[in-house]
Amino acid sequence: MKYKGIFKASLGIASLSLMALVGQGVIGAADYGGWSEETGYYTSVKAFNASHQAVGSHTPKALLGVPRHTGRKEQSNLLLRAHGWTTWVGVRHYTRARMTSYLSENNVYTDSGRVWGVGGTEAISPWYNTLHPENGAMARTYYGR
Repeated sequence: MKYKGIFKASLGIASLSLMALVGQGVIGAADYGGWSEETGYYTSVKAFNASHQAVGSHTPKALLGVPRHTGRKEQSNLLLRAHGWTTWVGVRHYTRARMTSYLSENNVYTDSGRVWGVGGTEAISPWYNTLHPENGAMARTYYGR
């Protein structure tokens, strides 16, 4: 009997530790979704499901909150930037804003980096000058945990 109580306590501590690591972005920070001026809003079901499994199948999904994300392109004369907002109540998450090539999302011109927070986050990429020789930048925003 004594060992059963110790086992439950250890299991509880291990579960909380794993949840803290996942919540802090230490384990598998992944883009859940985002927005692109070309394709609009999208969600990565694979990343969302993987995170819920990492937290534990017995954790009610309602406790993890439902993310809401908004993205847009902003312009000032010949300058462009991406601007994103994410609201995810009670969940540590990030928002990221980038100006990328139209041809490849991996060719990044400007990047806000991941802006981490709990509840609400906002990311704004640095301005991209449209007179640059690369020509043809696209605004993209991302969110994840």
